[in-house]
Amino acid sequence: MKNILILLTTLLFYISCLSQNTSGLAIYETKYPSNNINAKPVESRLYFNDTISIYIRLSKKFHIQNDAGVKKEGEGIGITFDNSDEKGEIIHRNFNAEKIKLRFPKTAAFDAFIVDDAWLKIAWEIKEDTLTIGKFKCKKAIGDFRGRTYIAWFTEEIPLPYGPFKLYGLPGLILQAEDSEKMFSVYMKSIEYPTSQEFEVDEPNEKDKKTLIEYAYVWDHYEDLLLEKLNSKMPRGIRFNKDPDKKDTKRTYNIEKKYEWEN
Repeated sequence: MKNILILLTTLLFYISCLSQNTSGLAIYETKYPSNNINAKPVESRLYFNDTISIYIRLSKKFHIQNDAGVKKEGEGIGITFDNSDEKGEIIHRNFNAEKIKLRFPKTAAFDAFIVDDAWLKIAWEIKEDTLTIGKFKCKKAIGDFRGRTYIAWFTEEIPLPYGPFKLYGLPGLILQAEDSEKMFSVYMKSIEYPTSQEFEVDEPNEKDKKTLIEYAYVWDHYEDLLLEKLNSKMPRGIRFNKDPDKKDTKRTYNIEKKYEWEN
């Protein structure tokens, strides 16, 4: 009898611990806006527990970039740079503190840097439409965020307000989303909930820090800043020049097209 009681106590304790484990891992196939018509979707991951979500892409732990290097393009030479590193691009949300911190990998133009982003609430409009994704029944929601309109599908079977990229705030995990221009898309490939995988929950940290306004400037002028950095390292008399026939597409291919201070 005593052994049975011990067994039952152990079993109840195990079930209690399991029920309190809200840690999860969702793996997505993501496509960001790009002027490269041959750009392919890449893998991204969302780790989460009961208070924190961590969205990661461009990490060499699971991302392989095959197109970096020098290529001949028509009359000239084109160079594609590696834009990933071991840690990758990170969007770290602390829901208790309502704090969001970004981390960007080292590139040819910049060392890795971090940004304190603004905690903006998305005014979602939940629709009656439903869709089954994997084994989950999902509901549709539409919301605007920094210049794009997003159509998201979320499941209340995982009642946590998390999602890929900076999409969040619905009464369930977002499993699928795209913007109205179909330049951004994300689809859930697999999910572990709960998960036994361990992950780093601390905020990302780097020596280089930028403000949100500096961050917006970087992506608005990235090509110019890259050319400036490359030319500073070239021998005298040799320079990289911007294509004079190339149209100015500033913000066209940015995931965030309009910031709150620009209203």
